[in-house]
Amino acid sequence: MTPQNGLIFALFVISLPAYAVDSFGSLPEDCYQQWKTRGWVIGEDNTPAHEVPLFASGIRKMCDVRARMFADNPDISPYIQGRLAELAPYMFSGTEADMESLILKLEQRRPGHQFSGSFMHD
Repeated sequence: MTPQNGLIFALFVISLPAYAVDSFGSLPEDCYQQWKTRGWVIGEDNTPAHEVPLFASGIRKMCDVRARMFADNPDISPYIQGRLAELAPYMFSGTEADMESLILKLEQRRPGHQFSGSFMHD
């Protein structure tokens, strides 16, 4: 390998992590934007959930957690799964560890399985 080829190779290798971060970095935002299309509403006045700052922040955190989990295990969807009733408690006070646990529970659920309070108990 010539010094010039070595330099080109080194620059290529150095640029790979940056490309991976850029690609991964958009996934949480894609997750959030996809979630907004669901049109979830909160409260008696049917406020759009994305207009409730604390709830929207929780969804963003859930999207970040899902993206990281997806990077480690492509069988885990990088997009929000579950229903409002299942996720709402985690949006306001859930830690990342709580969210990871919930995501794993939701991923283990059989397709078409409906939410029940008993599902969420450990």
